[in-house]
Amino acid sequence: MKVDFTDKEMIAYKELLIEKKKEKPFWEKKCLSVNETAAYTGIGRGKIRELMKVKDCNFVTTDGYQQYVIIDKFVKFIINRQEI
Repeated sequence: MKVDFTDKEMIAYKELLIEKKKEKPFWEKKCLSVNETAAYTGIGRGKIRELMKVKDCNFVTTDGYQQYVIIDKFVKFIINRQEI
């Protein structure tokens, strides 16, 4: 199957891909890396990684190898704990 694109279509598609790659500020994201979570919450990276290993942890998701924190669930988790 051959797909023909005009130059305008190719340019528009390329611009769309570039726009998708632009990163949102971390405070607008739903899932954050450990570094972003530390910056957002003020909790250290080591402590965040330690909390990610807790048995009742429901705020971690993965994208292959990388682990991300679902920030809404993490904040609720922190609020419900008596100590960190």
